[in-house]
Amino acid sequence: MPNNTMKANPYAGTGKVFVFSLKQMLCSKGWLISTIIFAALMLIGIPLMLFGISKASAKSEKKDDAATVRTVYVADETAGTADYAMLKETEDYPDVEYIACTSMDDAASQAEGNANAVILRVTKPAESYALTVYLTDDTAVSRSKASSFGDFVADNFKPLLMQKANLTAEEAAQLSMPVLTETASISAEHEEPDEKDDLLMQLFTAIIPFMMVMMVYMMVVLYGQSMANSVMLEKTSKLMETILTAVHPVALMSGKLLATACAALIQIAVWAFSAIGGMIGGAVFAIRMVPDTSNETVLMMESMTHQTIEFSVAGIFATLIVMGLGFLLYLAVATVSGAMASKQEDLNKTIVVFTLVIVASLLLCIRPNVDEVSGSFGLISDAKWLRFFPFTALLVLPSDLIFGKLTVPEALLALLCLAAAVVLLVWFAAAVYKMLVLYRGEPLKFRQLIGMLRGKKKPEHPDAGAQS
Repeated sequence: MPNNTMKANPYAGTGKVFVFSLKQMLCSKGWLISTIIFAALMLIGIPLMLFGISKASAKSEKKDDAATVRTVYVADETAGTADYAMLKETEDYPDVEYIACTSMDDAASQAEGNANAVILRVTKPAESYALTVYLTDDTAVSRSKASSFGDFVADNFKPLLMQKANLTAEEAAQLSMPVLTETASISAEHEEPDEKDDLLMQLFTAIIPFMMVMMVYMMVVLYGQSMANSVMLEKTSKLMETILTAVHPVALMSGKLLATACAALIQIAVWAFSAIGGMIGGAVFAIRMVPDTSNETVLMMESMTHQTIEFSVAGIFATLIVMGLGFLLYLAVATVSGAMASKQEDLNKTIVVFTLVIVASLLLCIRPNVDEVSGSFGLISDAKWLRFFPFTALLVLPSDLIFGKLTVPEALLALLCLAAAVVLLVWFAAAVYKMLVLYRGEPLKFRQLIGMLRGKKKPEHPDAGAQS
């Protein structure tokens, strides 16, 4: 039986249990292998993947370049004249050469032997213009590329019509001038943001929170199930009676909870730094090895290395606190599930509560949204109440605190709500663990569990063991 010191202070020995459990976890083969392998995959795999797609993109571009439209023979059979070379001012086909022809026969004759040539025929059969792109026998241009070029000419045909109508350059410019609308705020220091940089920043602030949510979710699932399984196996261990003579059940459970949460934070930190290093190093490596790549993914990651991302230093420390508290919260639920089970079959039933809580929390957080006014977008819900609800706070608060999306009062209130929930749930888990540490029998129902905590008589089971 526990000694008098343990009876007076049930948390006596928590530090020793924490140090022992943490050392066991960090030195275990499973933890070390999974941590090292995933870190290596991100540090080495991401650069290799980016290099591979850069190389494939460059090869594809060289292959497509041989079948790109380079020369267009124009057979315009409509009234009026137009200079089709003005289409070179666009960004899509700036290197195309336009040659005017008197007829289709003249165009076919001139295009003979040119592998990068197509014929553009312009007619007006009724009240509309018809554009037809012809492929010659000698051309290497594919039908899909010819179709894309035809769509390009159709989209930019209005300036040509203006020339056919003998409008002056000023009149044509006025008619073709685009009208843009936007919403802006007046401030003392106004600076026009670069559209490309703004898009990259939006992608960064949308993808990173989503990745953090998914990473934390997976870690909670893995460590929660491991914690529940560990508690269940300890109950069936013959050494449990001996252990309980040296340390109180509450101290044993508390030390294990803290050690598991700490091991999870260390593993997440290693993987996070490996992922960041892999993306930054991989983008630089891919650009250096394949400088002529135009792959958007590689270019976007390489551009992010030059971005100045505003992180909140205080938010990073607050994030570590949130993640530590959040893991304790979910691990406490897993501890209750493990304490209620006496064998693997029972654990499969009791772990359902833990699984439903984490899945429901994830579904509440994932909600793609687009702001039609500002054009910003995100994958995580912006609902404020998710930041103050303990089970969803672990998923959404870390990225909010890092990017400084919450005000100081909001961040303090969210931390207070999470801390209060952790204290209550850890106390509940400690009480259940102490009460059922030597319990054997069928899994208890929640109503029976509450009744036992309130001091009611424990339900009888044929194979139930006595509780110490």
